[in-house]
Amino acid sequence: MKNLIFLLALSLVSCMNNDSDKTPEEKQKEQLTTFYFIRHAEKAADQGSDPELTEKGVKRAVNWVNYFFLKDVDHVISSNYKRTKATAAPLAKAKKLGVEIYDVKTVDGISLLETYRGKTVALYGHSNTINAYANALQTDSIYNDLKETDYDHFFIARVDKDGNSNVVKESTDFVE
Repeated sequence: MKNLIFLLALSLVSCMNNDSDKTPEEKQKEQLTTFYFIRHAEKAADQGSDPELTEKGVKRAVNWVNYFFLKDVDHVISSNYKRTKATAAPLAKAKKLGVEIYDVKTVDGISLLETYRGKTVALYGHSNTINAYANALQTDSIYNDLKETDYDHFFIARVDKDGNSNVVKESTDFVE
């Protein structure tokens, strides 16, 4: 009899925790959102305002595939510049995703969170944008623009369902 009461109580509790009545949007908001804010790889210096990647930059772009090998990625997004799209392309291909284009003039960290809540996103941007996106997702703005020669640092921003966030600045250790 005690076992029967226990089973009935357990069934009642599991029914109360059933989230089948939640919409997909509500379920998605309960999940963790992760952004990898990555600067484009090394660019050619002699090609004007929208240069291609250098040979070293192409190698760095391929190395990002290795970094993300065991990580789930739902979206690969890039600003609409040759260097960022070329940096994003190998990862998108490896993960069988398209490269989504965003407008650096209209996007900010909060709009990114609203659009990609509950997802894992690799965003390729610029030395003066990726830090701004990271800063917007935390309570303090501690990350400055990357130096023009800095291609090694990137940011990982995680935001939980309640809006609590954790942003860290990381460094790649890609072997050349």
